[in-house]
Amino acid sequence: MADFIDDFIESLNRRETTKETYRKALREFSKWLGGTSPIGLTSKDIEKYKEYIISKNLSPTSMSAYLTAVRRLYEYLLSEGRVSENPAKKVKGSSRPRRHLTEPLTRVEVHSLFSAIDTSSEIGVRDVAMLSLMARSGLSEIEIIRANLGDINNRGGKTVIYVQGKNKDKKDEYVILTPEVKHALDKYISQRESFKESDPLFWGIGNRAKNLRVTTRGIRARVNHYFELSGIKRKGITPYSLRHTAAILAIEDGATVTEVKQMLRLKTVDAALVYFEEAQEIRNKSIK
Repeated sequence: MADFIDDFIESLNRRETTKETYRKALREFSKWLGGTSPIGLTSKDIEKYKEYIISKNLSPTSMSAYLTAVRRLYEYLLSEGRVSENPAKKVKGSSRPRRHLTEPLTRVEVHSLFSAIDTSSEIGVRDVAMLSLMARSGLSEIEIIRANLGDINNRGGKTVIYVQGKNKDKKDEYVILTPEVKHALDKYISQRESFKESDPLFWGIGNRAKNLRVTTRGIRARVNHYFELSGIKRKGITPYSLRHTAAILAIEDGATVTEVKQMLRLKTVDAALVYFEEAQEIRNKSIK
């Protein structure tokens, strides 16, 4: 790989500062390759490299520069007949993503939120389980509504919950449950009278909703109730903030972009990048 880089840099008719920028970027690519040859890589491999770059919390501008260097390297190798195609040609850098309109809760606020729930009641135990899936595992409202008891399963020795999100017609995705979330669910399920796998995971409450699947309106009412009770209700804090919170807390705990992408069932790494940039902004604010 070192020889490829040297030959490519030597072929450039650019200023020395530009050459050094390319060399720096390609050293990172070489590091990711583990010193092996770049020959034979596919666009899927370059996409994986892009995920690696994103996980380093680089700015979109820097990330695009790193990918441009790889793209130009392959253009050179293609011109020299060393490769038959440029696998990096269609892998673009990320433009600056849009920010979320909602804010995440801080760790202190998450603690206050759960402390406000009365766990001496069956409803409270249910709500701890429901909010844990949202704030600690990133489940959306529709996934909570569609969840059944039988969706909690074991996969590779880990407890997971299979989910069916918006515009989905089956439960083909899953989220790994942390011990804390699993404990909350176990406690809630142990007080259930019915254990049929097809039963809703969460029943509604009240005379009209009893024995019926929880609704969007019901979820939001409970979440906003605890926001008010814990004193954390403010502009920018909505029930969606819990899903946002799950992503930010996971990143603060060291989650990779791939792990966040899977936890939230995001379609692209660019969507995950939004959370990483916001987590970095939160860190910067805490330092000031």
